[in-house]
Parts: sequence; C-alpha cells; structure tokens
Amino acid sequence: MAKQRCVRFSTEKVISTVHILGTELFLDIHGAAPRAATCFKIWATHGLNIYKIEDHMTKSTKPSKSKVSCHDSTWPLDRTVKFSATMDAPSDQVDDEKIRVSYYECNDKVPIAKAILHITCIEMSLDADINRLGMVTRGGKQKDQWTWEPDGKGAILLVNCDRDNPTANEEDNKDTKLTSKQDLQDMSRMILTTQGPNEVFANYQLTLHISKADCDRVGVFYAQDKKEQRYYKHVLGSEKISYHVKRNLGQVESVFYVEGLKFPDIDFSGLVTFHASLLEPAKKEVPETSIFTDTLVFRVAPWIMTPNTLQPVSVYVCSVGDNKDFVEHIRKLAIKAGCKYIICPEEKNRGDRWIQDEMEFGYIQAPHKTFPVVFDSPRNRGLKDFPFKEVLGPDFGYVKRELNSEESDSSLDSFGNLEVSPPVNVKHKEYPLGRILIGASFP
Repeated sequence: MAKQRCVRFSTEKVISTVHILGTELFLDIHGAAPRAATCFKIWATHGLNIYKIEDHMTKSTKPSKSKVSCHDSTWPLDRTVKFSATMDAPSDQVDDEKIRVSYYECNDKVPIAKAILHITCIEMSLDADINRLGMVTRGGKQKDQWTWEPDGKGAILLVNCDRDNPTANEEDNKDTKLTSKQDLQDMSRMILTTQGPNEVFANYQLTLHISKADCDRVGVFYAQDKKEQRYYKHVLGSEKISYHVKRNLGQVESVFYVEGLKFPDIDFSGLVTFHASLLEPAKKEVPETSIFTDTLVFRVAPWIMTPNTLQPVSVYVCSVGDNKDFVEHIRKLAIKAGCKYIICPEEKNRGDRWIQDEMEFGYIQAPHKTFPVVFDSPRNRGLKDFPFKEVLGPDFGYVKRELNSEESDSSLDSFGNLEVSPPVNVKHKEYPLGRILIGASFP
C-alpha cells in the first residue's frame, strides 16, 4: 500500500480531508498537542482502520505496523508513537468517517483539548491492460513500471499508422478527428475510475495530463455521450498536455482511447507516461495543489520486420518495358505459392523497377490488435509514392524515415540492403524475432 499523504490535526477547528482508497493516511497527532499534554487517546468510526506504526527501523528493516483498538487506549505523547488510517470502501457521504484525538495532562481523566478529523474516502484509479491479456486490468499494481519478456508487465500502445477511412488523405494518427469507428480498434483503452460522493468531484478538479515531451508521441480521445450519441473528443496530444475531466453525477468510469503518434527511435525509448491528479480547490492567490496522482506507463510497440522464411501473403512486382517474361514468371510462382499477386504498372513506378529497394514489410502488435506496416525507404526515386498510395489502407500501416538536412543518401538507404534473419541463437543469447542485417559496399 502506497504511503501518500499526511494530515495535521487542529484543536481550534474541525479538519476535513479527502482520502484515496488503497492509500495510507498518516495522522500528525503531535503537531496539534497542547504544551502541557503528556498523552492522548484516539477514537475512530467503524469504517476506518487505525494502525500504530512501530518506528524501530534499521538499515535492513522497514517500520512495522499493527492494527489497534481505538477505545480506552492511552498512548504517550512521544514522537516514536505514530498512527495511520486506511479505509476499505469509498464513502457514501461527505465527512462520514471521523477520528477524534483527546489530549491529557499527566494522569488526568478530563482532556485538556480535543482535535476532530472528518474523512471522505473516494476511489480513483487510472488503468490499462498492464497484464497484456487484451482487457483493462482494474486496480493493478506497479502501473508506473514496464518490463519486457513474455511474463513482463506494462501496457502496450500501437502507432495508429493505418488508414481505416478510404476518404482520408493521411494516416489515422495525423489528425485530431475520429473519422471511423474501426479506428478505435487500433487504440488502447485507458479507464479512469472515480467513485465516491458527487460533492467531492464537484469541488475538486480531476485532471488527466502528460509531459510536454510526450505530447507529440501520443493522442487521446475521450468517449462522451452527447445528445444520445457517442462522441469521441480529442483531449491530449498535438500540443495538448492536460485535460480537465468533466465527470457526470454518479459516473464511475471515464473511458479514453490512446493512439501512438511516433515509433520508438534513437531519441525515444517508446515509454510514455500518463497522470491522473485530484487537485484541491484553489484559494485566492494560492495555486491548485494535487492531493493524489495515479501514474500509468505505456510502451509504444516497435516496428518488427518479417523474415523471408515466413509463408508469403502477397507478391509485388514492377512492370517496365523490357521485363514482360519476368513478370509472367513471377505471376506463375505466386499462383503456385497461393499468394496474392500485385503488379505495379509503369505509369505508377515511373521506370523504377527496384521495388524491394523501395519498401520493406513488417508489423506492429499489441494484445488487442496486430496489423502489417510497410516501411517506406528514403531513396525517393520513381516508386517513392507507391507504398503510401497503393499499400497504406485499412489495417495496413505506413511509416517512412526521411533523411535530415545533414544526411546524404547512399546505397544503404535502399531496402534491398535491409533484411532480418529468422529466429536465431547467438553466443547463448536468444533472438526470437531474428537479427537485423544491413548490407554494405565492402566486406
């Protein structure tokens, strides 16, 4: 259980606080104690679990805690005596749970002061498919961490680089509008759960936010009901780094759809972080402060190249003026192999026959979706428009790596020099997806 907050008592007024289910609330009993007080009693309503923390920690141990009875127990006003509180369910009403601390001088039976704390418990959790089962894991642990391997944990995000709407001009992740319901299937679901008295969420601000560095790496759509129709509003990404979540009365779930905008690269590990924060009402000249933040990490799935040892699905060949026999020979082989045969005519290839130099095929995969992605080379010759215009489509993605202004093209930019081996073991290390092979002019 996470150690989240500390709340101070007061003998001058009743203090009210919001507590987050699943966290621990530390009770600062000593700060409000009168100077003459030497001991205290603590009392709590039945919905609270009160723990005494044994502070005898060493370098190899952690503080231990034990649940205590809240009735007729007197404790010395010693800073080594510490208490915390938890709850097992959200509150039904505001301030429905209470703690009272009575301060005593020596062995007096009448308290010299009292401090009262009112507590409202709410549930708040930002969740995704961290167990990689194809469904959102509710209340999962260690959501802010991500590990590889088949038994690893952490949510996965796809770059939404296909084009589900045939009338669109670009890949689906290049705009901030949802033009196709099929587009949602390429995105990862993220659910913000909030439960508790409506007054809390009316007075406190609920915010979903990302870092400035991540705003060009992810996009988020929020599912809303508008005039009895489902509406998907673009709320994060493309310069938007925060969104004030408007929660309807009694609403428990807020469903978001997350798409990747950028593949992992030399300057991007693929990790993106989302935060959901509950902010205290702002007072005059005092900025809003977060009383709780839940953090969730996604990793953008990389583009994975497919080896030539796999069963072919489609064969692409360019038709130019002098290769009719070659095209016909490839057609017969494609039919024999039982795969789709696609000819790129001369008006589209513009005399460029080297289609393997122009594009390489791979795929991206998450528990909820897998689709192929064509990688367009930066060689930019006669076939430069073919992958985008002829291959990109529904559930078939597209990505291109352009040369920057300081780079000059070379033969290595032609993908005939780019291959991947089948799964292989090298020096006792397993490569289940093979190893990338790059050709060169010299040995």
